[in-house]
Amino acid sequence: MTTQPIWSGTSFWQQQALAEDGAVSPSLSEDTRADICIVGGGFTGLWTALRLKEQAPDLDIILIEGKQCGAGGSGANAGYALPLWASFPMLQALYGPDEALRLCRASSAALEEIDALSNQHDADIGLARNGVIWGATCSRQAGHWDETVAALERYQIAHYEPLTGADIQQRTGSPAYVAGVLEASGATLHPGRLVRLLRRAVLAAGVRIHENTRMVDLDRARPVSIRTPGGVITADRVVLAIYAWSAGVHELSREIAVICSDAMVSVPQSDAIAAQGWQDGPALFDSRTFTEGTRTTPDGRVLFNKAGGRMALGGNINGALARPGQTSQELRAMLASHMPGLADAPISHAWSGAVDRTRSGLPMFGRLPGSPHILYGFGYSGRGILTTVVGSRILAALTLETDDAWASSGFVQEPQRAYPPEPLRFVGGWAVRRAIARKDALDHEDRNTGPVTTALYNLKPGRWNRAQKSS
Repeated sequence: MTTQPIWSGTSFWQQQALAEDGAVSPSLSEDTRADICIVGGGFTGLWTALRLKEQAPDLDIILIEGKQCGAGGSGANAGYALPLWASFPMLQALYGPDEALRLCRASSAALEEIDALSNQHDADIGLARNGVIWGATCSRQAGHWDETVAALERYQIAHYEPLTGADIQQRTGSPAYVAGVLEASGATLHPGRLVRLLRRAVLAAGVRIHENTRMVDLDRARPVSIRTPGGVITADRVVLAIYAWSAGVHELSREIAVICSDAMVSVPQSDAIAAQGWQDGPALFDSRTFTEGTRTTPDGRVLFNKAGGRMALGGNINGALARPGQTSQELRAMLASHMPGLADAPISHAWSGAVDRTRSGLPMFGRLPGSPHILYGFGYSGRGILTTVVGSRILAALTLETDDAWASSGFVQEPQRAYPPEPLRFVGGWAVRRAIARKDALDHEDRNTGPVTTALYNLKPGRWNRAQKSS
């Protein structure tokens, strides 16, 4: 017998983590002064606060979060901790091989830093180093990884292990995949618990945190004034770490398109997972443009994640998150196609998370035009767990004005107005979204797309637009 999940504005991860550690910092209730104000209590804001305190312990830092830390994308993602190697061809084309290798290696090292922090604080973040399979569920999408594998081999890097469909079924019990590659260094974790760990570490470092404190207005003068419902913060420098909500910042609004990702998780199914040979097995995601992924959780649940949900019109992200892009029945049918042996597992939670997609699919960091004392970082495009650790090094370097490789990283970019203004962006995005979904479906029917679908599909984010311009 199945149960219907209650669609929630709070992810399963966040609900579980808050039930285990429900401490909430008081909201701001008076005017205050700080050296640095960080806006956003997700991975970027928390890692950046920690990094700044490590490098400059005497700094007076205040961090504000509109809800509870992790309430945005950091607590709503699927919990895949993947380094940047899959993006190596684009990184190389945009920034050159040396910077591409440096960024990929730094993202791999980020997992060790996360592990070390959890050990230091004796925190269980559900880290499972069982690898992640990047696979294909139809012959037309098989080999999507070939370009990446070949590019890495030119530098004697054998990062991926090729797998047949039979290999994947033997490791996971899924008969859906025809081929794939194993990223042995890939991992999964509990993002809600990681947020709580970072929050505790940041508080222990002496950072002032005010939750349930949203930024109402940002005065770009120097010093900066950040108005909140309970008081005004005056700061010399500001770090905007607000992910998809960066769409509400005028200077950044045309750099991202916000599209939600839908997820659901079952009640514990440890026996069923073990019966199909998936216990301690790798997580999976496929080669659809709107990827579908399955993984297990630390308490023996099955999680299914589907990209390409509802789009946000302008900065109305909360409106996009209010209802799912995929119904529970649709998500269950997708799960059944990947894991038929687990298709009848009762579902306990379902939710959406906002994804900040840049035109290139890569993150951006920098200073607001005309306001060099206001920093920003966003655009993880759904792969932020490890990349935010790298991003915090960039933001710390920009904030402290250090002259190093992080301050001049390829990810440091000025806004370029990559997307058209609203409502053209929403209308065009809707059309491209339909084309992507149609191509994904036709690939699985072994059919070609027509010229209109092909033209619209080729406008999708993450293609080689900027790479081609720079070559």
